[in-house]
Amino acid sequence: MLRAILNFLGALFGRKTHSDDVAGMTPPLNALAGTAQTATTHDISHSFVLPDRNFNQWLAAIQPYLQHFGRVAVIRDVGGNDLNRFRNVTAVQAPSMWVNDDALTHIRRVYPMVVKVDLIRVDTPQKLADILAQRIAQDDRFGVLTGEGKHIFERFILHWPSDYRPARIVSGFSRDPNARSIGISIASERGAKVLAAATGAVVKVVLDGDALGIGPYVRTSTVFDGVQYVITYGGLRNIRVSPGEAVKYGDKLAEAGGDSWKLIVQKIGVGSSGQRVHDVIDPVPLIYWYGLRVRPVDDGLRIRSVASTDGKIITKVGRFDLLEPLETHGRTLLRVGKQDQWLRVRVEGNKTGYAAAWFLEAADKIPTSVFDGVNPLGVNLDMFHQLGAPDPARLGNLGWVRLPYNISANVGSEDTDAAFQRFNPYLQALAQAGKRVILVLAHQTYGEGKFVWNRMSADDWARLRSGYMRILSIIVQQYAGRGLVHAWQIWNEQDAEIGAEASVALPPHEYGLLLAEAIQTIRQFDKTTPIITGGLMSGVGRGVPYMRAALSAMPAGVRPDGIAFHAYGTGARNNPLYKPFGNIGAAIEGFGAVMPSAPLWITEWGVINLPHEKPTDVASYALDFIREVKLGYGERVAALVWYAWAQGMHTGYGLVDERNQPRPGLTEQFLRA
Repeated sequence: MLRAILNFLGALFGRKTHSDDVAGMTPPLNALAGTAQTATTHDISHSFVLPDRNFNQWLAAIQPYLQHFGRVAVIRDVGGNDLNRFRNVTAVQAPSMWVNDDALTHIRRVYPMVVKVDLIRVDTPQKLADILAQRIAQDDRFGVLTGEGKHIFERFILHWPSDYRPARIVSGFSRDPNARSIGISIASERGAKVLAAATGAVVKVVLDGDALGIGPYVRTSTVFDGVQYVITYGGLRNIRVSPGEAVKYGDKLAEAGGDSWKLIVQKIGVGSSGQRVHDVIDPVPLIYWYGLRVRPVDDGLRIRSVASTDGKIITKVGRFDLLEPLETHGRTLLRVGKQDQWLRVRVEGNKTGYAAAWFLEAADKIPTSVFDGVNPLGVNLDMFHQLGAPDPARLGNLGWVRLPYNISANVGSEDTDAAFQRFNPYLQALAQAGKRVILVLAHQTYGEGKFVWNRMSADDWARLRSGYMRILSIIVQQYAGRGLVHAWQIWNEQDAEIGAEASVALPPHEYGLLLAEAIQTIRQFDKTTPIITGGLMSGVGRGVPYMRAALSAMPAGVRPDGIAFHAYGTGARNNPLYKPFGNIGAAIEGFGAVMPSAPLWITEWGVINLPHEKPTDVASYALDFIREVKLGYGERVAALVWYAWAQGMHTGYGLVDERNQPRPGLTEQFLRA
C-alpha cells in the first residue's frame, strides 16, 4: 500500500517519488505530499511536523497549505523520524509535543543539519488553519510577511565552495595556535573553480601572497543575524573579483592554484584567538550540501553493523549505488577517501550501517543530466540481426537505445511502409518500457544500392540529397508526435575514410548541405525532437575540423541540436584498459568546443575487434568510463550508447554472448549502472 501511495504521488508530480522523499513512514500514515503549481522535480526539502494526538484533525487543517505550496513531507510526530533529511522544517509547537515544550532547542540539538526552523505556536488545529490561510493568501510559504512574530530561525551555512570532484576535505581544523596550517584544506586540481560559500561582499584581494602564508587569496564578509562572518579563500590563481564587489553563494571567485586550497572562517567577536587569524572558527560544522550522498568507488562494498571490519555484514553495495550519509555534511566530507575512517550511512530499503570511508566518494543525490531524470546510458540495437531486438524488459535501467532505420534491406528498397510495419511495433514496446530512441537515418535509410560511393560527383551528391529528403519527409510524418522517436540522427560516421566498411563517408561540405536540408525537412513536421549529427569517428584531431567545415557550409541559423561522436579507444582517467587514444574527458572537451551551447551525444563506444576478452576486464573498463562521464560531464553528454547489445552485431563486444546469454561480471552491472 505504501509503495502504491508513493507511486501515485510520483505520477501527480510527473516523476517517480522515491521512498526517501518521505521520512519515517510509520502506520497508519506518516507523510502525504501536496499537489501544487509550484511542484518541481527536485527532492522534498521541506517537512511539516504535526502532533501525534488527534493527528487526522491536524492533517485536515494543513490540507489547503499542502495543495497550494506542494513538495511538503508531513511528519506525524517527531519521535523516530530523522528531520536531518530536510533543509527546512515547519514545526507545530503544541502542548506536550516537544521536550520542555521547546521545539527549536530540540531540533537544533538532535537534528543539526536542519537549516531553517519555521515555528508555529498553536494549541488547536483551527488556530493552525487560520495562520496557514494567511500564508496561502499572500503566497508566503514560511510566513515571512504575515506578522506572526519571531518564528523563523535560520543558521549560518557554508555551501560547498568547489566544483572539483570527488569533493573532500583534505585536512580539518586545528585549534593549536602553533599549528602550521590554519583553516581547512579542500581537495582540488589546478584550475578548478573556487566558489563563494556564502553571499556577501569582497573585502580584500591579495594577488601575490602576504604574511598570512596561504598564497593569493580572496576575503569576503557576511553579516548574518547581526553576526559578522569573514571567509578567506587561499591558494588561488586567476582571481576574478575585486574589493567592494557583491557576491552570492555559488559565484566563481577564482581558480585553485594547486591540488588543494585553504578555507578560513572567522566569527567576529566569538571565535578563538591566538592564531595567525583572530576569531577563527572551525568551518566544518557549517558546511551544508543539499542532496549530498556518497558512492562506493568499487563494487562489493560491505555495509557493516558497527564501524569495524569485525562488524556483521548487513548488505553489499556497488559503484552506482548512492548512500545517504548519516553524519553532518562537513564530517562526511572530512572522512570520505581517508583510510581507517568509517561513515554511518543509509542504503536502499532504509537499512543503516557503517561503510569504510576510504572506499567512498562524495556525490550529488540527483546527478546532473541533459534530460532531467533520464539515464544517459544506452545500447545500440539492430532490427536486422537475430539478437539485435531484445525484449525491452531485458534492458534494465538503460535510458536510450539507438537503431539504424534500415529501409534499403541491403537491396536499395524504398518501401517506407514495410519499414514502418517492421519498426513501429518494436518502437512502441520500447516506449512502453520507458526507453528513449535515437533513430539513425543514414545510407541504409536511403542511398544503399543506388550509388557507387567511392566515385561520387557533385551531381551524385545532389541526387542523394534529393532522394534522402523525399524518404526523410515520409518517415518523419509517420512518427512525428507519437512519442516513439526522441532524437533524429543524420547519417553515421560521415568523417570516415573513403571505402569504410560500415559507413559512407561524405566530404564535409557535402555533409553540411545534407545536414542543413535534413534539419529543414524534419522541422516542417516535427518542431521539437532533437536533431543530432552523425557520429564522428575520426577523433578530435580530424573530427573537429571536419565538423567545423561542415557547419560553415550550412546556412546561418540552421544548426543541429547536438554533436555526436564515437568514443572507441578512449577511457576513464583511472583505468588503463582499451584506451589507445587517451581519456574520454579530452574527447568531450574537444568535441564540446565545436558548439559549446549544444549537448554531446556519444552514440557508439565500447570494445571492438576483441571478441574473446574477459567480461570482467570489459566491465572494469566500461563501468569506470560510465562513472567518469556521468559524474564529470553529466550536464554536457546527453547519451552514452554502448556498441553493441549482442556479440556478432558487427565487431562490438556484446552485452550478451552469441547464445543470447548474459556475460557474468558485465551484463548485470552494466544494465543497472
